[in-house]
Amino acid sequence: MSTANNQVSHIDFRFLKDTGMTGAVERDNAFGSGGKLYSIFIDNSAGGATPGYLKLYDTALAVTEGTTVPDFCFKVPNSRHLLQFPEGITFSNGLGYTISTGKGTTAGSAISAAANPTVFTFK
Repeated sequence: MSTANNQVSHIDFRFLKDTGMTGAVERDNAFGSGGKLYSIFIDNSAGGATPGYLKLYDTALAVTEGTTVPDFCFKVPNSRHLLQFPEGITFSNGLGYTISTGKGTTAGSAISAAANPTVFTFK
């Protein structure tokens, strides 16, 4: 029987931890370049009864919620969530993001408490 060692001696992923995301300020080009998104951990357990909507944008430009059309939108009820993308989601231009009570392009309002923390894994 043969075996293969698939261990990697280094980590080449980048992590971004956002501890104050309420939707009051959009995050533009968070990693400074394009790449693939592999996971998002978001803790919205302090949120109110109205769910938040995490919006992701494939752009290196400034994001304006309510105007810039999101490429992805995830409903985030008031609990903890781990979103995993084993093959990665490609963001050719850069990754911008925001969260609010509005779905899709709708601006909505800031969520009642910061989604704290929100952690992105990107390569």
